Amino acid sequence: MLPEGRLDFGAAAGFHAQLEAVLAGAGKAPAAVLIDCTALDYVSSAGLRIFLQAARAAQRAGTSFALCALQPAVREVFELSGFNRIITVHAERAAALARGVPGALSQQRRMSVSSHATHLPALTRFLQEFWSAAALPPPEALAFELALEEVFMNVVMHGSALATPQVEVSLVLNDADLTMTVEDDGPQFDPLLLPAPDVSSRLEERRVGGNGVFLVRKLMDSVGYQRVGARNQLTMTKHIPR
Repeated sequence: MLPEGRLDFGAAAGFHAQLEAVLAGAGKAPAAVLIDCTALDYVSSAGLRIFLQAARAAQRAGTSFALCALQPAVREVFELSGFNRIITVHAERAAALARGVPGALSQQRRMSVSSHATHLPALTRFLQEFWSAAALPPPEALAFELALEEVFMNVVMHGSALATPQVEVSLVLNDADLTMTVEDDGPQFDPLLLPAPDVSSRLEERRVGGNGVFLVRKLMDSVGYQRVGARNQLTMTKHIPR
């Protein structure tokens, strides 16, 4: 598709109808949809809403969805709204076609922050945006929100006293399995070696702390740690029922 001119409130309905027709195909959803924005000069929130609705519809139908060749003004709107993090955007049409127009929504997203506790809300929003864009069941997000908080705060608390580690969080959705990987360049630390709390102990015997990693291991289907070069890498995977 090749939208032209302005994608504002007045043009949104017509463009939405075109997208719906393309996604419906001849009774069968296409394998991929690429929107070439070379001639698109302007997009407002109404246009963004259409892109989001179309990308979600494509994700539900198993159709790859991507945009390419965003002009500077349109690119700025995408970056300010965060849409460049939830919808695949390629710099050029040739690059999109060369890569086979990979996954539309949230197949893989990354975010990097320094290990300060003040960055936890931003990471949580990153996860929530991913979740919403991928149309995953809201109740299932809580396990990943808890795991993200526990693992990130472990890095914050166990980071080097000489330097602030950088933390990268990646999310990969593969069919119904979601994998969250947290990497940092701090001192080697395997949280999975921490002893599990004795959940049967009495109040006066119960050890303070140690519950975070225990909860992560219980909530996830699998959790693994490895040291990759100079980085800690903790990978957590869980099946998300639809």
